[in-house]
Amino acid sequence: MSMTGYPQPAPAPRNDPEYVAYLEQRVSALEARLPQTKLVSPSFMSRAFAVWGHYFVAQFIIGLIVFVISMILAIIFGLSIASISDSVTNGAAF
Repeated sequence: MSMTGYPQPAPAPRNDPEYVAYLEQRVSALEARLPQTKLVSPSFMSRAFAVWGHYFVAQFIIGLIVFVISMILAIIFGLSIASISDSVTNGAAF
């Protein structure tokens, strides 16, 4: 049973030189389409620092969002505490 959208099974391996040349040409074309980034560099250290850089930027953005939300909550909480303490010191009833 063949379902549309799923890859077909790989054809049987062939050893004729024309087919090997065709596959080499396809691999070269695919490699040329790769993005120009250090994530696909052959050097291990370049790849490692590229991954670390992406991780660092992602954590910075997430941390910045958490910081802004916590500051907004702290300001709201601080203002409510200030208004309660002001009411208590002025003798007003709740």
